[in-house]
Amino acid sequence: MPPPIHTWAVPQLAAAHHAHQRLLRHLGAATAWTAARAITTRWYDHEQHLAHRWHTRLNQLCATNPHLPTARSASPTLLTRDLVTYPETVALARTLATLPNRPHDASDVLTHIAHRLSLARMTPSANDPLRAFLTHTSR
Repeated sequence: MPPPIHTWAVPQLAAAHHAHQRLLRHLGAATAWTAARAITTRWYDHEQHLAHRWHTRLNQLCATNPHLPTARSASPTLLTRDLVTYPETVALARTLATLPNRPHDASDVLTHIAHRLSLARMTPSANDPLRAFLTHTSR
């Protein structure tokens, strides 16, 4: 059995867990979580939008878990992807779950999402999964 991954060096994870518990009480939580996880996984794999923040968090996890860089089965980047992206996945899911049910201006929504993710702005490409979600949902 692999050793556990210690997360104490990344306090954002505990805060995200509490936010995730609140999200689960929302009616649209499952759909929003599935979409947010797919979106942040894509961003992580393609090093988009939050790459610098995620690299920093990955380095924090590797520093407190010396076994990660030497794991033979997979790279630390893949082993910790869900942990590294967890705070932003929760924030994005909470934002998607609480979007108004009326038609919305994409620019306003992207500004709101950028704010919730602590980004100066959000400019997804035409094939970004966030743009696809916002375009194809019947909100």
